[in-house]
Amino acid sequence: MKPQELEDLYIRSLDIPMTNVEKENFMNELHAHPEFAKQLAMHKKVRDLAEAKTPASFGPYFASKLMHKIENTGVVIDRQIFSFFKRFQLAALGMIVALIILNVALTDQVSLPSILGLDRTATPTTEEAVASFDFFESLNENL
Repeated sequence: MKPQELEDLYIRSLDIPMTNVEKENFMNELHAHPEFAKQLAMHKKVRDLAEAKTPASFGPYFASKLMHKIENTGVVIDRQIFSFFKRFQLAALGMIVALIILNVALTDQVSLPSILGLDRTATPTTEEAVASFDFFESLNENL
């Protein structure tokens, strides 16, 4: 039989029962064409799903489980971040202490503002210095 004849016979068999001879011929042909048998099995599965009377279900308490996972996603991510950086916290603390010791060793003053670099200012502290700044004069001097 040709594949088209097999398919027609299969579709007809879904609505009208086959005779024993037709069933035997059909089964023999399916054994001879396994790839076509797979297609017919998928067709049968789709047809059964379309004829289903009960709606598909995700199981009991699906909505509450899903909402619980959505609500706790932030907590899970926070825990993952914390556990990742927990490995490096001792090394990071050692680096900070080493940098502070290096800063103290290279500065001429030993005070808390000098250690933390707070005594250096980049802008004038008085309002007169800011108010007396002339952009045009500064531009002409730098040319």
